[in-house]
Amino acid sequence: MKVKRKCSQYKCSEPPFLGGLCEMHSFESTKATQRRNDAINALHHTKVDGKLFSNTELRDELNKVQKWWYRACDSVNYSRIDAILKDEAESALDWCIALTQELIDAERASRLNISANELNLDATRQWVWGRFNNLEKGLMSNGVERASQLNQW
Repeated sequence: MKVKRKCSQYKCSEPPFLGGLCEMHSFESTKATQRRNDAINALHHTKVDGKLFSNTELRDELNKVQKWWYRACDSVNYSRIDAILKDEAESALDWCIALTQELIDAERASRLNISANELNLDATRQWVWGRFNNLEKGLMSNGVERASQLNQW
């Protein structure tokens, strides 16, 4: 009996299309990869679709994210412990990308004069800036005291 191959995505029974994924999941994966690449490009070049951010509020926030991005990149690329990020530099890269993705969505919506999904942007802002604020206070990003602080007792 010949076994029919299925999409490698959990609980998907569609036949594979590309890379072991069905057509829908392959498209979603490609879209997510492009979104991530756009965010990384914006973090390095401050541009979306080849143009600078036109919304000054979003551009200013991107500049703040870039400061953390470069700090985390330096820590990861040069294998050194950052004074604030400590052991969370790799995670900080992901936080910067997540927030930048939402900023890009908002910028693109702004360019088209349509309303962006403020709910996602606000939630991501709160999550990312909360983590960085905790790190600046000397805590772990989730707000828990670091082990070195607990051992001082």
